[in-house]
Amino acid sequence: MDGVADLLSIGELARRSGLAVRTVRFYSDEGIVVPAGRSRAGYRLYDVGALVRLELVRTLRELGVDLASVRRVLDRELSVAEVAAVSAGAVEVQLRVLRWRRAVLRVVAERGSSPEEVALMHRVTRLSVQERRRLVDALVEGAEESVAAMVRVAAPDLPEDPSAGQVAAWVELVELMGDGEFGEVFRRAPGVEGPVDPRVERYWRLVWVVNGWEVVPGLVP
Repeated sequence: MDGVADLLSIGELARRSGLAVRTVRFYSDEGIVVPAGRSRAGYRLYDVGALVRLELVRTLRELGVDLASVRRVLDRELSVAEVAAVSAGAVEVQLRVLRWRRAVLRVVAERGSSPEEVALMHRVTRLSVQERRRLVDALVEGAEESVAAMVRVAAPDLPEDPSAGQVAAWVELVELMGDGEFGEVFRRAPGVEGPVDPRVERYWRLVWVVNGWEVVPGLVP
């Protein structure tokens, strides 16, 4: 392109890039796409390089890359490969959250849960790895080392794509683990053999369900 006559207005740039005029104007205001000149009336005009940048910006944004990272790619501070690796990890986390939400909604649909129960299920399925570990640590605090080791080895871990049954079991299990009275009983008699509190056997059955293990009669850790 030679001269102002060969440059593109915002409207023409939007049409060629497939973006809305307001989007192109926003990117221009943010300095992501820089005008190559001005018309006699003072309107911004762009060259073919701006069109190429816009196409890359649109592609990265459609892939879920945040604007700050897009800017760093355009400024050559980050490679597209580096951004892709980070974004892929973020997408994996989002997919896991979506799968858990789907499982919660299935439980709600099957059980006709109350708003309070829905809120509880949503909260406990979002517990981080560290929070889950703290629940187990609190449960075995003060217990014999052999007992603590046994419980930690079989610690419940909700899978990335849980079934409705696993979500329901996980919710019940978290409530049970947070019961201080149950914790005292459990530390005295962590196994299910003999006359013990029925909640102890319930704990182990829930652990088996959450972990996707085969539930067998008379569970003994």
